[in-house]
Amino acid sequence: MEGKARAARSLLLAVACALVTSPALAVEARHVGNLEEGFARHLAQVINGYRQLQGLPALEVADELQALASEHSTEMAAQRRLSHDGFQSRFGRTTSRLCVENVGWNHPSAEALLDGWRLSPEHLRNLLDPQVRRMGLAAKARYVTFFACR
Repeated sequence: MEGKARAARSLLLAVACALVTSPALAVEARHVGNLEEGFARHLAQVINGYRQLQGLPALEVADELQALASEHSTEMAAQRRLSHDGFQSRFGRTTSRLCVENVGWNHPSAEALLDGWRLSPEHLRNLLDPQVRRMGLAAKARYVTFFACR
């Protein structure tokens, strides 16, 4: 029964994301020059679609958090490993009193990455934190950073 419930939730998430996601951005994410930027934009839409299904407000994409996420994804790509190294420094460079971070690597789609995060209690807690209101997302060489703050 649990498998059927999980499959039903995944199907509902896919339908909701399809309704929330603009087809033009989905095409852009797959076919236009900067695939990493398109991936990050699509992931933002997928995350917001999931949050809305949970009764939470969408997260605003914030330029300053985008820059911090991009720096971290670039660092992970250079080191060729996932990490949360430097989180305190990133957090300290914001004006927020609360920030969370999820990282990922080598997922074939934004939906697959979200599914992975949903299966991890810590990552899921970060995605659904009701105090978080803004986010930055970046992908570099398939290393992804979700950095979100109050």
